[in-house]
Amino acid sequence: MCFPKREAPRAAVDSDLDRDLSELLGLGSTDTLTNGSKADLEAAKRLAKRLFTRDGFRKSDVAKQLSRNNDFSRMVAEEYLRFFSFTGMTLDRALRAFLSEFALMGETQERERVLAHFSRRYIYCNPSCTLSEDSVHTLTCALMLLNTDLHGRNTGKRMSCLQFIGNLEGLNDGQEYPKDLLKAVILK
Repeated sequence: MCFPKREAPRAAVDSDLDRDLSELLGLGSTDTLTNGSKADLEAAKRLAKRLFTRDGFRKSDVAKQLSRNNDFSRMVAEEYLRFFSFTGMTLDRALRAFLSEFALMGETQERERVLAHFSRRYIYCNPSCTLSEDSVHTLTCALMLLNTDLHGRNTGKRMSCLQFIGNLEGLNDGQEYPKDLLKAVILK
């Protein structure tokens, strides 16, 4: 048990962020942020620290950087997550702590990438967790969907505890999640 839209505007914003990041990090013209082909660990560490302390960045900038799908951004995300210690925390508590530091925005696949980084770090901090990284990631995404269902603007019927548990049937590496784990996270 594990208890311890529119492409053009987005591209313009991303290129502005890349330019700003290059200036803030003092990268030379041979360095790159967008394709990750010359990913530099030291630059990733510097950027991760500045994102974590929000030194010159907004909360929305953090999610934009962590959700990118290139080598440099993956290194930045890994370094950024090193600022978090989820040791001994329940999954829902760790997720709340993580998401309190920035605004998780973007398309589904972008959010999913950020949550994958979180899941990897959660497992690293809790090696005795009996769930795999994939199972933690699946449950994390399910918790995000549950939160949206319970607190979103939809006026329809809210998801019940039984529906939440049913939606996760067989998704714990082909097995069932422990029912007490699911009940604990849904009742918080």
